[in-house]
Amino acid sequence: MHIRWAHRYLPAVSGCLSFIVNPVLAYLILTEKKSATIGRYRFLILFFAIFDMLYSTVELLVPLGMHGTGSAFVTYLAHGPFFGKDRIRLAQFAISIRSGFISLSYGILIIHFIYRYIALFYPKFLEQVFRPFGIFCIFTFFLIHGIVWAGICELFLYADDEMRDYIRETFRKDYGVDSYDIAFVAALYMDGSAEVNKRGWTGILSLSGISVYAVSLYVILGRKVDEVRRHSNNFRFLRSFGSFELKMLYPKLLETCTSNCSLCWLSRL
Repeated sequence: MHIRWAHRYLPAVSGCLSFIVNPVLAYLILTEKKSATIGRYRFLILFFAIFDMLYSTVELLVPLGMHGTGSAFVTYLAHGPFFGKDRIRLAQFAISIRSGFISLSYGILIIHFIYRYIALFYPKFLEQVFRPFGIFCIFTFFLIHGIVWAGICELFLYADDEMRDYIRETFRKDYGVDSYDIAFVAALYMDGSAEVNKRGWTGILSLSGISVYAVSLYVILGRKVDEVRRHSNNFRFLRSFGSFELKMLYPKLLETCTSNCSLCWLSRL
């Protein structure tokens, strides 16, 4: 498959850097001077760093490309160990799983904001967060995001013959590959049959709903926490909490949000 060198190698370089940056982050977390103001919050940031390395691993194993043509938006497998006509169904499932990591990143950021909210408004419940039931709830909430996103890809955005015929000429011209020989998920929101258009719009609107819900929670919880910061008398706690976030978390938030924006499903609408 013909793709530009930047599209092939730059994501791989970025993924490899994750395995340099995150161990350093983990070291800083584990060696940070223990205090009552930070407490077990360090382990939530450690969870974030481990997830980022897992995300990078999946990106390296399932490198994706995006293409828009006519009324179709396509996310395809560009190369890698799953690439090939003989593994096309497995590759399509791998694409769905890889896409699900977008929503997993939403989930882990929501968990971060919820923790901050509990820490400031209901501190007596903090001890419950890292007990077995609390950890079970965190992981369940986290995994549901990825399962739902991947499920939407599998149920509504799978590649069928109509979709392959629609993009066939374009992919032969631009990439030198037959659309029947590659794995992809796609949405055709016009120019297709009623059933295919309905599937495309259902998938697009469902994924958009997840994104809107996540961003809305970020804004709502973030504003509430900011109000407490501006009016609370516990300045020492808030300064320490904010300083730790600035050193440990915000660079990772920026990296994850940038990655997700580049994979936005609605970039062609």
